[in-house]
Amino acid sequence: MHRYCPTVMTEPVGITRYEPEDAEDYGPQTKRARVEEVADEEDPTQFHKVFPHPVADVLGVGQTAFEEIWEAQLDMGLEKNPWAPFDSEEEWGLTEWLSKRVNKTATDEFLKLTITKNWTQPSFTSSYTFKKKLKKLPTGPGWTYGKPLHELWWQDPVECVRELIGNPAFKDYLSYVPKKVYADPQGKMRVYDEMWTVLRTWMGLLPMEHLPSGAIVAPVILASDKTNLTHFRGDKAAWPIYLTIGNIRKDIRRQPSKHATVLIGYLPISKMLHFKDDEAQQIGRYRLFHNCMRLVMEPLVEAGARGVDMICADRNIRHVYPILAVYIADHPKQCLITCCKENHCPRCVVGLKHRGDHFDSPFRDVNETRATLDRHKNGEDSYLFEDHGLCAIYFPFWSHLPHTDIFMCITLDILHQLHKGVFKDHIVSWCSTIISDAHFQAMTDFHGLRHFKRGISTVSQWTCMEHKEMQCIVLGVIAGAVEPHVFQAARAVLDFIYYAQYQSHTDKTLARMQDALDEFHANKLIFVELGLRQHFNIPKVHLMCHYVQSIRALGSADGFNSESPERLHIDYAKDAYQASSKVDYIVQMTHWLELQEAVFRHGIFIDWVVSKGGLSESLHLDSLEDDEEELTFADSDIIPSGLLALHGYRVAKTCLFPTISVSCLQTEFGAIDFIPALQTFLSHHFPNSSIPASQYDRFDLFKSVLLQLPRRDHINRCKPPSPAHFDVVFVVEDHQLWESGTGLDGLRLAQIRAIFKLPPQYGKFPQLLRDPEPATNLYRLACLTPVISIQVLLQAAHLIPWFGSSKVDVSWVNGDVLELVDDFYVNPYINFHLFDTLEHL
Repeated sequence: MHRYCPTVMTEPVGITRYEPEDAEDYGPQTKRARVEEVADEEDPTQFHKVFPHPVADVLGVGQTAFEEIWEAQLDMGLEKNPWAPFDSEEEWGLTEWLSKRVNKTATDEFLKLTITKNWTQPSFTSSYTFKKKLKKLPTGPGWTYGKPLHELWWQDPVECVRELIGNPAFKDYLSYVPKKVYADPQGKMRVYDEMWTVLRTWMGLLPMEHLPSGAIVAPVILASDKTNLTHFRGDKAAWPIYLTIGNIRKDIRRQPSKHATVLIGYLPISKMLHFKDDEAQQIGRYRLFHNCMRLVMEPLVEAGARGVDMICADRNIRHVYPILAVYIADHPKQCLITCCKENHCPRCVVGLKHRGDHFDSPFRDVNETRATLDRHKNGEDSYLFEDHGLCAIYFPFWSHLPHTDIFMCITLDILHQLHKGVFKDHIVSWCSTIISDAHFQAMTDFHGLRHFKRGISTVSQWTCMEHKEMQCIVLGVIAGAVEPHVFQAARAVLDFIYYAQYQSHTDKTLARMQDALDEFHANKLIFVELGLRQHFNIPKVHLMCHYVQSIRALGSADGFNSESPERLHIDYAKDAYQASSKVDYIVQMTHWLELQEAVFRHGIFIDWVVSKGGLSESLHLDSLEDDEEELTFADSDIIPSGLLALHGYRVAKTCLFPTISVSCLQTEFGAIDFIPALQTFLSHHFPNSSIPASQYDRFDLFKSVLLQLPRRDHINRCKPPSPAHFDVVFVVEDHQLWESGTGLDGLRLAQIRAIFKLPPQYGKFPQLLRDPEPATNLYRLACLTPVISIQVLLQAAHLIPWFGSSKVDVSWVNGDVLELVDDFYVNPYINFHLFDTLEHL
């Protein structure tokens, strides 16, 4: 089956649907049975090859920051009160709530309430005394104020690295030793995942001859971007700088609640209006940025050259080299960082007229760029200054950072370059003439996928979520309505975007990613022939050629996505601004954030004390999960299906619709041919039974079944999203053909009508499971198959109506598309699991 081959629904029947009450975009509520999917949590087998040279030698044993705090409390006789300077656990809980949720005025009002004074009786009685207590909590490195003509606030980046690498909360999520990881025991299929799985992080950043035996590298990851602090009025903005290290696992770095990425500064923002022309104002802003960043990064110069002894989270002292390895930013900021113009590539020296050509250009060279800038500063005619598109920034902040290749530090930005840039601004706009609102209004439902019930023309603000949701269905919309080369080019771009989001890569997936890029370039001229484009000298299209190289050098791109720093703006900029008086707000923001960090740090310390006194000697971050709850099930709840290793299913212990009549099944659930289908099933599985299917029988019906899919490390590393509900599934019809074939051989699509339990008078269905459970007697009625066992359900599917080039039938918009349409496309882009399955064909 091709990824987008037509699928004919031969027996569509009317159904009704059940949906959550608040899911207004997913259609009306009905009684349709649902299938839920979750990913298995077990890690697949990987094979490691340890770094061959001495690294991460232990120089001694020291005390972590938490141990020093605890020792000080013991000296003061506070061994029974880890919440000090607060009196009790209850008061500490009140402190956390007040500091995070309540402003100064409301805190005073709360503390003056009679019930608070008479019953709660905290040790602080006003916001002033409350803040004095908070200031007794241990804090981090502390803020420095500087004013190089403009206001600059920053923290020492070396001390921030020391805090991160020595935090006991990250003990189980830190790696000090680089490893080569393989997907096979023979070591032929390389895995590119975390930063420590790509040896450039250690050998390319700091060659072995410059690295003392036994030392380690802490790859410093920076991110910065401007953000508005007000929504409707004013022009208040901030420019935060964030820092983390590549030794920490990337799924931990991405979660704001873990505080594994810290704020190290606020850069000044100036329009440079004292310069008269636009070019001088731009150069002034560029130079201001580099001057400020040079002050902030100054501690990294000596630390990166000589190394620093640091106490790590496991209490061992190691010689650490903090080296700038990654800088996350959008395209304009990437050009600002690398001192080049925005119409040039920040990584290579491709010519302006060749950005649309499909070939590799030489990378920018740090030494050559410094020399070119020096010659231009001295008034010498340097042709490379113009050819390489450089700006007159003669003292870039990275010029003296040891072992830093700033051009290799520039990572690829999935959010702005792919989702918003290549996909939305180019592919969608090129195909917009044949995409109408009706196509999206008539789209079939899929739980978790937004139904654009008013089309896409009414979407006023596109976010990353809308871009991803549109990517799931756009190829089904244009299929059959555009030139074949247009479809092939659009599909290649979409394949590339999906591969770029993989959480782990192998040589094979990177080869497929490169093949998708090659296919796009092979078909792109169709847009010129149709008059949709005149050329492809587009910076964001050109940057696609750097993705495979970047992943091989720094690890998978999801670890450096600009979505993460944009989320951090909420905690470290917008919330901090709202807590200020809106006047001289930066200094107030730093003070507020310092107290917030002290409260968080003390909360982690308390958890560490509790775990230290229990059975566990290590601190886990399970209690710091984000607000979204993860759906989990006990191992005993998942029943193995026998189809695949770790594949199984689960149904509810009690049915939602008991003793449903056949007439109700036919009218309310759309199972018109229920009795003939049931009789066919009974004749096949119970040939010796004399009891025929009867219309007078009643059946226990269930609302949903959960399918556990085998874990795939490259797409299931992070916490899976909330389970999705589906109406169409892949069914294993010919088990022998499916096992011996590839891809979708032996599979068939089925539309779920009802999930029911076989009444006991018909006998017990033979089980293939090791541990029989009552739920194994559940069966399905599907639109393309008769009654089947629940054991043959493989995974969910999504069908897209075949729209073709004609206008969308109005009845499709207002009715149930699955009942009105005969031809569908199987949608491989509805989720990564199905995309990955079909990409192996």
